[in-house]
Amino acid sequence: MAAGRKEANFSQGWGIATLITAMAVGAFVLAGVINKRTYVPPTDPMAPSTARDAHAAPAGEHAAPAAEQGAAKH
Repeated sequence: MAAGRKEANFSQGWGIATLITAMAVGAFVLAGVINKRTYVPPTDPMAPSTARDAHAAPAGEHAAPAAEQGAAKH
């Protein structure tokens, strides 16, 4: 009975598993570093804001467009 039995080798694939785990950890660390260097809180007065630009825009940009000549009036 013991002659037909094969011993399993469970040590295969650990190198690849370690490499993939290290790459995942590295990606999380890199994402954290990029976030710390580039994140600007929305309450920061120096943060770029399109709402602030629209609020401070000259009145001419907010006015209704002029009627075209030759257009029928209703």
